[in-house]
Amino acid sequence: MMIQQITQRLQEVNTLLATCKQDSITFEQAMQLSLFYKDFNDTNRIVTEATAMFHDDARQLMDISSSLLSEAERFLSLDITGLQSVDFEGIFEEHLKPFETKYEEAKGISTGLWHEYSAMSNRLDYLPLDSEDYKSLDPVCDAKKTEYDTAHAQTDLLYKEWQQERDRTFCVYCFKPMFLSVLAERLKGISESIIGDIRRMKEDAHE
Repeated sequence: MMIQQITQRLQEVNTLLATCKQDSITFEQAMQLSLFYKDFNDTNRIVTEATAMFHDDARQLMDISSSLLSEAERFLSLDITGLQSVDFEGIFEEHLKPFETKYEEAKGISTGLWHEYSAMSNRLDYLPLDSEDYKSLDPVCDAKKTEYDTAHAQTDLLYKEWQQERDRTFCVYCFKPMFLSVLAERLKGISESIIGDIRRMKEDAHE
């Protein structure tokens, strides 16, 4: 369940921010921060899960909410001004550059092979089928076509890898440190509401 994962993930974020050099974070660290926001910014889902758990296991919900409140307050007590100067778009683009470079190199090779194959194929079109030139060039042309097909398949694969990595990591490009602060405030408010509701329920039960 989402509500059970969130406290541990926020604890990891807090530990990262407390120990890393905030103004020069790595791609992996940027990914961890942006993924936390991406995975948990839909707080409506957390409220829905908490409502269901409230009826099934209020004690466990109380424990989870208390831990979440503690981590949210810890986050809000951290000084994250160093993060403001981080260029998350730049970190994203730097990470993707090797994927793009590999694709562009493969595309260059593939395009070159296509031109070589096309030139041979066009020449064959003008040669008599029973000529010596045709007979010697035809297998060379076939081999070049096979070489191109292999290179083209590799180019397609590298393009797919580049796009998949782009999609997987795009949350870093979109990320802003203030997103985390806003989310932590919301999580704090949700935790406090849940704790308050459970306490009221217990008081009502004792009356």
